[in-house]
Amino acid sequence: MPASLLRGLLLFIIAAVLGFALMGFEMLASRYLYPYFGGGINTWASLIATVLIALMLGYLIGGALVDRTMSPKLCGALLIAAGAYLFSIPLWVDPLFSWILTGVGDGMAGIIFAATALLLLPLTLMSVFTPFAVRLLLTSVSFGGRLVGYVYGVSTVGNVLGTLVTTFTLVPLFGSRALTMAFAAITAACGLVMILASRFLRGDRP
Repeated sequence: MPASLLRGLLLFIIAAVLGFALMGFEMLASRYLYPYFGGGINTWASLIATVLIALMLGYLIGGALVDRTMSPKLCGALLIAAGAYLFSIPLWVDPLFSWILTGVGDGMAGIIFAATALLLLPLTLMSVFTPFAVRLLLTSVSFGGRLVGYVYGVSTVGNVLGTLVTTFTLVPLFGSRALTMAFAAITAACGLVMILASRFLRGDRP
């Protein structure tokens, strides 16, 4: 198999895996928020808005970074940082949410504050991958539109699977905290692959 196809396959696999972990953790976030803020429409509105903001920031930051340096190592380091943040969440989430509930309340401000603390940083760092993947895969502008569509399409398939499999299968089997650790490990592993395969992913690019 040509090296270019192997590079594409590896990046598409990472896109699908990160898409799975990203939306899987959004489902877990609802479980963390529920004991403190309930599971109503206000909580879900805050979750969805936070995820969308994180995606926007990740795409903007990733696009700016990849224009400066098309370095898979940088992208990998950011993914490892996201994994480390996810790994830390079970250690501080209950004290922080208790403080938010007492000090800020369970209204819109409190829910948004909690959702932001839980989701914004790790999901932003995970979303940085997408612009890097597009740039690393792009070899001709004549295929640019289709390439962007493929990357987002594969990532969205991962999103859908992460949403359904996490909710209906993984949470009942393993629980929120164990799954958070698993998603942290998966995210960090994707970052490590980006670092170890940096030269291969860059190909012959300067």
